[in-house]
Amino acid sequence: MVLLSVLILVSCKKQEIKTTSLASIQITNAVVGGSELRFGTNAATIPNNTYTVYGILTGSQVLKLSSTIAPNLMYYNQTKDFVNGGVYSLFLTGTPTEVESVFLKEENIPSHTTDVFGVRVINLVAGGVPISVNLQGSANGSFVSSLVYKAISTFKDVSSVSAEGDKVFEFRNAATGDLITSFTVPNYDLPIFRNITLVFGGVLGTEIVLRANNY
Repeated sequence: MVLLSVLILVSCKKQEIKTTSLASIQITNAVVGGSELRFGTNAATIPNNTYTVYGILTGSQVLKLSSTIAPNLMYYNQTKDFVNGGVYSLFLTGTPTEVESVFLKEENIPSHTTDVFGVRVINLVAGGVPISVNLQGSANGSFVSSLVYKAISTFKDVSSVSAEGDKVFEFRNAATGDLITSFTVPNYDLPIFRNITLVFGGVLGTEIVLRANNY
């Protein structure tokens, strides 16, 4: 009878399920003349001029990013703190021998319920002038008035009605208004209800713009 009681108590005891606390980090590899990068021991790598999203354990974590090409130059090696459910971004710029970075804990990624998407801009061109951004046909600086090196704007709403056509973003010298380059988000690939970051990178005179999707 005692044994039966013990079995009943054991069978009625609630089973504890332990979950792993995770955050996420989006890493953008905009290093000029850089190589594909490996993040720690992750199988998924980060080709140059693109981005990859990873899950990461919470707490204090060492972020190591190294070239996949021998002699596997270390691009980044820093310790950061992560909270459960947190969303983070790491942008790498500079050159392979002088890598610079911008690390963000994302606090204000907006959600959308109408026909819009969010766009922000980061300036990663070292030695360049402050830039302004406008949508084609709008006044200079009407989307972003001025961004210095390694500065990032807030997200702003852009219409995602495909019938309006492509969305062309013009990047200009903030002081003179001279056009530096442009980037097109085509009407067939508008990130409806979502958000993107336009990464202004490259070097002075050969600037490029990369699109990173912040879903």
